[in-house]
Amino acid sequence: PRRAVIAAYARMERALGAYGLPRNPAEAPDEYLTRIFADLDVSRRATARLTELFAWAKFSSHDVAPEMKDQAIAALEAVRGELRSAEILAEHQRTLALAELRERAGGR
Repeated sequence: PRRAVIAAYARMERALGAYGLPRNPAEAPDEYLTRIFADLDVSRRATARLTELFAWAKFSSHDVAPEMKDQAIAALEAVRGELRSAEILAEHQRTLALAELRERAGGR
């Protein structure tokens, strides 16, 4: 379970990086979390929970329970879903803006 939790966090980082919010190498997980909340409208609950589970798995010598792995995967899926929704919304808004510009240009 420990490796799965760490991998889930790494996948979240990659997904956020692909969205344009990569983690800076010197940035601690909590600092990264604070920055992404300022720049992106994603679930604080899912990202915070995955970051908390990552810190436990990476830096603690305590056991990582199987349910923690399940929670990490669920949080990752939630973040990915929110990023997909945000991308779809942004594309829709770009399409509407482009249509409006074309309409204005044609109306002159």
